[in-house]
Amino acid sequence: MNMDIYACAGFEKNASRDDSVLSSPGIPVSMARVGERGMIVSISGKEETKRFLVGLGFTPGTKVEAVCEANGSVILDVKGSKIAIDRRMASKILFCPER
Repeated sequence: MNMDIYACAGFEKNASRDDSVLSSPGIPVSMARVGERGMIVSISGKEETKRFLVGLGFTPGTKVEAVCEANGSVILDVKGSKIAIDRRMASKILFCPER
């Protein structure tokens, strides 16, 4: 992914829960290419949606990887688990891709 277009302020490959990463706007994980990794910076949407995604392990500061896409769904690796969610739900997860 072209980081000039999708730059996240202060993001470094080995960043942990750096405040500058977590406060950057990020891009929807639904836009990630297969194999792309990054750190979740925020979850958008209604409270119910946020609670659902957090319950699945999608929390700010967590690393996520796009595994594959199939039939309108995105399969993501989060905390060692492969989770399939639809693209609409994936668009609520904002992340900052690794460089």
